[in-house]
Formats: sequence, structure tokens, C-alpha cells
Amino acid sequence: MNLAKIRVLGSSYVGLFGIANDKLCLVPNGIDDKVMKKIEVTLDVKAMKASIYESSLLAVFAKMNSKQVFLPSYAPQKEVEHIEKEHKVCIVKTEHALGNMVELNDYGAIASNTLPRNEADALRATGLKVVQTNLAKTDAVGSTLVATNRAFLVSPNATKEEVKRIEEALNVKGGSSTANTGDALVRNSVIANSKGAIVGDMTTGFELNRIEEALDQK
Repeated sequence: MNLAKIRVLGSSYVGLFGIANDKLCLVPNGIDDKVMKKIEVTLDVKAMKASIYESSLLAVFAKMNSKQVFLPSYAPQKEVEHIEKEHKVCIVKTEHALGNMVELNDYGAIASNTLPRNEADALRATGLKVVQTNLAKTDAVGSTLVATNRAFLVSPNATKEEVKRIEEALNVKGGSSTANTGDALVRNSVIANSKGAIVGDMTTGFELNRIEEALDQK
């Protein structure tokens, strides 16, 4: 699979700034054009500049699979309409930072135990199998897990039981690693799809090998 180490808006925590499926990656409005091109080439997608809640931290507020972008109900209508030019949008009525509470692919979703039932049910209504659990001793499951339709990457602090729940929900295998020289909240440092992964430029060679091993499932 394709791999690249970059910075986005001067930060190594690149995962905070983008969400991707196998055809599209949403990136922040202020991103450098050369960095945006590198993302397009590495993930083999079209990149689209966007904001959510007037923020560049797209992955904090939203998640995306090949069927739709899941946006919080407080996202301004103009932002919703802009994203709808490229992809279907599902609005989830919530006051939470949705991206921190959920990770998903086309098959299922892992949702935090603190996510209210009605919000988890909104995900189920789209056909996803939703498993509510905390991971690696945190309720910010959307920060500890990277999911694609091919595999997943999870914090090394996740237990064997938690890994089994991930496998059952997402219907894929995966592995664990840190990124950016020891960051266990791996989603903050990684943007991935079935074809490639973008990681923060502080990611070590050992971490990069572990990330590739986890996400490059046959």
C-alpha cells in the first residue's frame, strides 16, 4: 500500500485534519496545495477542501465511509451543502464532537459508551452494525482507532477483548501501533483508506512498518 509522511497546517497530527474513503478525502481549507496533491496521490483519491463548524479539525467533528459523510447537526448549512457537492451527507443530531466518539467503515461502527443511544441508533439506521464500547481506557474511540474497508489500526493499549469487538463490528482484521513517536491516539496521526495511509512526519520507521502491517491486510 502507499505510505507518506507529511505535516498539515504545520502539524504532525495529520489525522485531525482529514477524513477519507476510497474515492474522496476531505481536507482543511488552508492546506498547502503540494500537501493536498500528495494526499491525493498516496490515497488515490480526489481531495476536497472543507470546514466543519468553521474548524479545520475535520476528523474531530465528522466521519466518512463510501456511502456518506456523517456530520453533526450543528454544522452550518453552507458547509453541509458544500460537502454534498461531492458526497451524500447524513446529519446526526448531536451536541458531541462526533468524530471523537465514532470510527466506522462500510460495514459497521465502533461508538463510545458515552454516545447517547439515539445517536448510535442514527448510525444503525444507515445499515451499520454499531458496537458501543470504550477502547484503550478512553471513551474517545474515534481517536484510538483507524478503520478502512480493508483493515483497522488501533492503539496498542486496546485489550484482546476490545480488538475482538472491533473485528466483529467492522468485519475486517487489523493490528496495533503508535504513530508520531509514541502517540497512542493513532487516529490523530493517521489518515487512511484501503489503498494507502498518510501519517505524521514524526512517525518512526518502526511505527511505519507496524502501521503498514496493520492496514495492509489481504
